[in-house]
Amino acid sequence: MKTFYLAFEITPTVENEYHDVIEGGIAHCWIAEDNPLSVYVKAKFFTEKANWKIESIETQPVEVAEENFLEREDGLQQYFKAQKEKIAITYLVWARDETLITEPTILHFKSSHQFNANEFLKKNKQLSQKGRCLHYDSGRSCNEIINAHSIQKNQSLSAIADNGKVYVVSSYFGDLKNNHGNITYKKRGIEKEVSIFRGFCKQHDNELFKPIDDFPLIPTKQQVFLYAYRSLCRELFVKENSLDSINSQIGCAPHNTAVKQYLNAHKRGTEFGLNNLKIHKQRFDNSLKNDSYLDIKYVIFISKQKPCIAFSGLLYPNFDFTGNQLQDLSNHENNLELITFFSAPMNNNEWGVVFAWHKSSSNVCVDFMRSLATMMYDKNKLGDLLFRLVISNCENHAISPQWWEKLSTKHQEKISLRISSMVDDMSIIEPDYLKKGLEGIIDWEFENVISEMDDSIIKNFINRFVMTVHRLGRAIAESNKK
Repeated sequence: MKTFYLAFEITPTVENEYHDVIEGGIAHCWIAEDNPLSVYVKAKFFTEKANWKIESIETQPVEVAEENFLEREDGLQQYFKAQKEKIAITYLVWARDETLITEPTILHFKSSHQFNANEFLKKNKQLSQKGRCLHYDSGRSCNEIINAHSIQKNQSLSAIADNGKVYVVSSYFGDLKNNHGNITYKKRGIEKEVSIFRGFCKQHDNELFKPIDDFPLIPTKQQVFLYAYRSLCRELFVKENSLDSINSQIGCAPHNTAVKQYLNAHKRGTEFGLNNLKIHKQRFDNSLKNDSYLDIKYVIFISKQKPCIAFSGLLYPNFDFTGNQLQDLSNHENNLELITFFSAPMNNNEWGVVFAWHKSSSNVCVDFMRSLATMMYDKNKLGDLLFRLVISNCENHAISPQWWEKLSTKHQEKISLRISSMVDDMSIIEPDYLKKGLEGIIDWEFENVISEMDDSIIKNFINRFVMTVHRLGRAIAESNKK
């Protein structure tokens, strides 16, 4: 990750503890980031959060290195701090009355608004334990809300677990703080700690998901539909809780303009995403009511290897695999199209990476899959492409301890940094984020593709893919004979 420097001309706000003493100053900011726009967004937020008003930009974001500060001890200290903690800011200020401060002085202090981590975690725990049945026919009979697995437990999680445990993204604030804001992985038990959400009652969960919980993926349209529906319901449950948490934070936040602006913007984005999820769930619910699954479209990549990861997620594709924009997530006037993706156990010890969507999302999703085909034509490794997608867009995944512990520290750090940058809502998502990164970490190989699509380009891609795999298999077999 790069390190940037920028500077603002500042004056104290009325909430600033030095308001009566200081006339103005310069905020010197060091930010560890890859995108200059993200650097500006973060520097601006944290400067304003510390009760400074930005009057102008003194120095635009510029990439810096250690040698730029060899003769500036304080600058060098802040550079190293940013490398470790991602951000460092000092304030060089001058007084209103020169008798109080005779020369420009460097100040180091924290914002008057301090995040109450304990209260935040307590609230989130209460929300996660507050169950409700998301079945379209839920009612008084839904009296036993259960800890449902959003990733299939008996065949998917058990297949990668070691003594009943897998590695998952840690949700503990202490782990995040100790790792300076970067995501960490921790071992957790699959029985009660992994992929759990309280989104269905026992009766509806057992009845609805029996075709995928008790049987491997064949696939049938009904099975693919149910996998996609469970991904959708889990995300809806999480997003509803997130909105409640944001509202709680807004209610408790002190008078700090930067914090309130951030929380309100976060709320608007969460509401927009949640409203779109409700629209998509209604479409899936209508199919369930009619016991019809003809509206589901899918592509499945099949592997004979032992799986090392299990996952279930979804996204509103903003950019495709080649870096082209598919839809504008910042335009809240439009309804967004959605794709789900998940791993699923299949017959004969095979497993699949599945992309599935409702036909109402085909305009965007077909183009998204076409771009994957384009990248394959350009000789990019399919395993790298799919792994990059999962790590970048799905925090709801579990990793085999045997596989994770064999990875080099460098590869583990690359995975953690990719997730951290994607969940950082002040980091700008690069258009080509699915095109590069995390190469050579996974060794996934796929032998076949199944599709329920009418698109001629995808069918042509599938035929070529299958022919290539079979030709490679024959070549390997002939080589072994020799």
